[in-house]
Amino acid sequence: MKPHFSDLTTGQKANFGDGCSFVPDFIFTANCRQHDFNYFRAGSIKDKLKADWDMCRMMWKDSFFCWHYLVTIVYWLGLTLLPLPYFFFHWGKYNTLEQIMALDNVL
Repeated sequence: MKPHFSDLTTGQKANFGDGCSFVPDFIFTANCRQHDFNYFRAGSIKDKLKADWDMCRMMWKDSFFCWHYLVTIVYWLGLTLLPLPYFFFHWGKYNTLEQIMALDNVL
């Protein structure tokens, strides 16, 4: 069964991953942490693209200034069109919650 970010405790959610990694988090740290979780969970290209879309959908929902919407579009384009994010996604079978937490502790 595929683990979900909602399976984590509030403290685990607040400290998971490193946020938006190579770009500023702005107000989107929580969205970026959930995106990190989805990348650690693993899967196929469909799972990667869904993780990217879900992150940007959440960012759009959390936006309240015009520039937030622009940032969301730029982040989505970067996640889907640039090759670098494809190296960070954990390809293959879904990791268990324990494996995901171990990956987070290693990085």
